[in-house]
Amino acid sequence: MKRAALLLAAPLAACAADNPDNTPQLGIWEISTKVTSLSVGGRYLAGDQLPDEFKRLEQSESRCGEPMFLDRDWQQDDITKRVRADCTLDTFEWTPAQVTSSGRCTNVPGAEDFEPRLRVTVDQTADYYRMVVTMEGSASIRGAPGRPQISVIAVQEGRRTGDC
Repeated sequence: MKRAALLLAAPLAACAADNPDNTPQLGIWEISTKVTSLSVGGRYLAGDQLPDEFKRLEQSESRCGEPMFLDRDWQQDDITKRVRADCTLDTFEWTPAQVTSSGRCTNVPGAEDFEPRLRVTVDQTADYYRMVVTMEGSASIRGAPGRPQISVIAVQEGRRTGDC
C-alpha cells in the first residue's frame, strides 16, 4: 500500500515546445496535492492518523513543464512508475476539457495482496487542472482480521502562473 501512494504526484513533461494538442500549456505550474480521504475497513483516517507515506504526498511545488494528460500510454507508464507496480488502464477517454481512465494495479511492493482498482478524472484548461485519483481494493493488514477494504482519494490541483 505504501507504493500506491506514490501515484498521486503527477509529473510534468519537460519538453522544448508546447504540444498544441494537449490542453494544459507549457509553463510554470504551481501544484498542490492533498489526500482527501483514506478509509480502512470503513474507518476514515485523517490528519495525524494518516500513515507517513500519505502525509508525504501532501505538498506544494512549482515546476516548469507541461502536464500531459493527452496520452494513454504516457499516463499508464507514469502510474506504473510511481506506484512501482504493474498498472494497466483498461479505459481511457480524452476530451479537451476532461480525461477519465480506469484500471488496476497488481504486484504492489510491500503489499503484494493489494490489487486496487484505479479511477482517474482530470478536469483541465490551458491554465488549470484538477485531478482526482481513487484507488480501492482489499488487502491484508497486520492486526486486522480478514482483508479490509481500503479506499484512497487524492486531489491534485495545478495552476499555470507564467512562462518557463
